[in-house]
Amino acid sequence: MKVVKPNIKGIEKAVKEIINGKIVFIPTDTVYGIAASPYNENAIKKIFSIKKRSISNSLVLLCSDYKMAKKYGVFNKLATKLINIFWPGPLTLILKRKPALKMSKLCFAANNSIGIRVPDHDVPKKIIRKCNFPIFCTSANISGKKSQTTIKGIKENFKNTKITIINGGRTKLRKDSTIVDVTKNKINILREGYINKQELNESLQQKKCL
Repeated sequence: MKVVKPNIKGIEKAVKEIINGKIVFIPTDTVYGIAASPYNENAIKKIFSIKKRSISNSLVLLCSDYKMAKKYGVFNKLATKLINIFWPGPLTLILKRKPALKMSKLCFAANNSIGIRVPDHDVPKKIIRKCNFPIFCTSANISGKKSQTTIKGIKENFKNTKITIINGGRTKLRKDSTIVDVTKNKINILREGYINKQELNESLQQKKCL
């Protein structure tokens, strides 16, 4: 396992490997993730394989900002309200995907939805901007085990791998993102992470009062 610093050189190495079809461990604001190009199906299959995760489970598309995100997902009124409150940050939205996307079909759920998040962390954002496309990412852990907030945990879970990891130190939030399905213009929490149900509902109520 090659550990690199989150500096210009480390970012450039990660970008080069993602573009060349490899997978990379990266820090985010929530937990560490495994990142790959959404246009390289073999790289995405590597993520499922190394995590020992069912290929039927979809991944999350990380974007640098809303401008990029809206090219891939359909943002209804509820989705727009939520991103105005929580993005960039620990909220993953399940949206209807835009038609005719040329990325791997492994990125999409069976109902033609797609998970999208804009993280509040410079490392993934810099990687995305230099790649000039979003990256697919999932938590850097073996499926069923806890997500990792330091590279120590990643080294223990993924021994004897030759995957590059960017050492960003302990993650800021230390908890997974909350996943909310808004495809039907209502909140359906699929995973309660850093943002809980009460905070979601209270934030929306406050938004209505503004």
